Order: sequence, then structure tokens, then C-alpha cells
Amino acid sequence: MTAAARPVAPERLQRAVRDILVAGGCVDAVAEAVADGLVDADRHGVASHGVSRLGIYLERLRSGAVRGDDAVTVEREWETGAILDAGHGFGAWSAARAVDLCIEKARSAGMAVVVTRSADHFGRAGAFSSRMAEAGLVAIVAANTAPLMPAVGGAEAVLGNNPLSIAAPGGAAPHVADMALSAVALGKIIEAERAGAEIPPTWATDADGAPTTDPSAARAGLLLPAAGAKGFGLAFFIEVLTGVLGGGAIAGEVRSLYKQRDEPNDCSHVFIGIDASRFEAGESVAERTDRLADRIRRSPRAPGVDAVYAPGDLERAAAARTAEAIPLAAATADEVEALAAAAGVASPFGGGA
Repeated sequence: MTAAARPVAPERLQRAVRDILVAGGCVDAVAEAVADGLVDADRHGVASHGVSRLGIYLERLRSGAVRGDDAVTVEREWETGAILDAGHGFGAWSAARAVDLCIEKARSAGMAVVVTRSADHFGRAGAFSSRMAEAGLVAIVAANTAPLMPAVGGAEAVLGNNPLSIAAPGGAAPHVADMALSAVALGKIIEAERAGAEIPPTWATDADGAPTTDPSAARAGLLLPAAGAKGFGLAFFIEVLTGVLGGGAIAGEVRSLYKQRDEPNDCSHVFIGIDASRFEAGESVAERTDRLADRIRRSPRAPGVDAVYAPGDLERAAAARTAEAIPLAAATADEVEALAAAAGVASPFGGGA
């Protein structure tokens, strides 16, 4: 925990965020889902998708860019899949609905694909893939976003950094990979800007296309694809799996959460689930995946490296460290306190219920 961080109990933070959202116009169930998602991100060490987003979520709620009720409808459904319309409601809520449906269909048919269109930012993709893996599925979760990345050699943002998470069952906990397809998620650049910190020059360019260490300049410029053409190619096909398959917005039709704050985001999400039990004969998929992860952890370390991690290890370690207290950055803590005061809600940092 840094000197500038302020510790807060997860339960108190979740309750305060939920109550702030209800005061802002959310129905209880939606507010609960959004608050759970934001606090879950902070608990897993992903502050870029945590309660630092609460202010912009509220601003979009009040402007009508996102709805605070249950606006999800099933547009089309078949044995192994469905297309949902989120009705421009909160992404954490529509994603939870899609996950429930995907789990149900995958258990019945062996596998399933659910695509949600007209959606909004859903937070940490790994939260949803983990939930599917805990239900016994090998899961793929992805979303398209407003354009942030140029094609390799290009000078215009044409695709989003389209987050992707893949998870598999494990004995004690799922194994999870969760990543943006830019060199880094935009949220990490926003966190650096809030903290007054520099960013590595490999993350983004400024408006003129030159590498920059200034997060404010990076927000006016372009994010660089992870691994160049490889990351860009993956982002392209996530666009296909989300907006194209679901009949939703694609590429430049998806709006920015930050630059177009009073307009619907209009992104799409995809949830793919494979019932792992259908592939088992003797040793379970969870046991085999655990064995694979243990092999990685036991592999020889490079000089100066203390430990080798399997996917999901760092996030699980963060969740263990924050079980009693989440270290919120000072700027985020101050904003939560101000939002709580404005909503007439007890501060999660002490005083009141």
C-alpha cells in the first residue's frame, strides 16, 4: 500500500457505491451488480476498472447515456445461443444476465454463444469468465470498444482495444487470463493521469503519432496494439464476434465513454462457454488445468526473478491481500467521499453506518 492510498473495507465500499448509484437513479438490482463489479476490480488489483469509474458512470447515468433499470431483452434465442439487446443499460447488469443464459445453455447443449448488443462498459472481463469457469465451463468473454488503436502503419484509430478474457475451471479457483489488446488498457493511462505519473513510451502516441510518456498526451493520441499486428488481428476478430455477429455497432459506430459522455456507448459483448465435463474421462479438466498451472509455476526462473506465475495468480494474490481492506488511491478515495456526500450516503471511510 502506498503512502497516498487510503484503506477501505470492501463491504463498506460496495455498500456506499451501491447506495450512491441508487441515489443517482439505478434500481436496486442493477446498482448491486455495478457496485459488485467495480469493487471486485479493485479487489483484484485492477484499479483502472474499479471505483475510479464511478464518477463517469454517474455522469452518464444522469445524462441518459446509460439506463439504470433492467432494459435487457432477448432478441433471438436457439438451443446453443442467443442475441440479447441490453437497451443501453449498465454493462455489468446485462453481462450478468448473458452469463446466466450462457451457463444454462452450455450445460444443456454442451456449449453456447451469447452476444449482447446495445450495451455499455462491463468492467473487468475476467469477472465474467471466472464466474463461468466456476460453473464448470471453459469460457471466452470479449467486448468491442470505441476506436483507440491504429492498424499497423496507420495514423488513425480504427479499432478498439477490445478486451479479451479466457478462463478454465480449477480445483481451488479458476485459471484466468484477462487483457486488453492494446499494449495497455486505457484505464491504466487514466489512472496514471490521475496520479500525476508518467507512462512507458511503448504504451501510446501523442496526437502527432510520436511515442509519449505523458498520459494526458496519450489520451489525445493513439493506443498501440499489443504485439503489433498480432494484437490488431485479434482485436479485428473480436469485433466480428461481438458487433458483427450480434448486429450491433462496430468500430467507429461505438462511442467513447469519455469523449461522448452523454451518448450511449453502444458496444457489444460475447460470452462463449464450453461444458468441460463433456470432455472428461478419468482426470477432470480442472485437475488437468491445475497440473498445467503447477508445471508453469515450478519452471526454472530467469536471473533476478523471484517467482513464475500462471494465469490468474497475481489477481488471486491481490484478492487475498484486499480481503479486509482495499488500498484506494487518494484521488479516487476523495472522489468517492465527495459523491457519497452529494448523494446523502454514509462515507465508506468511517462515520455512519
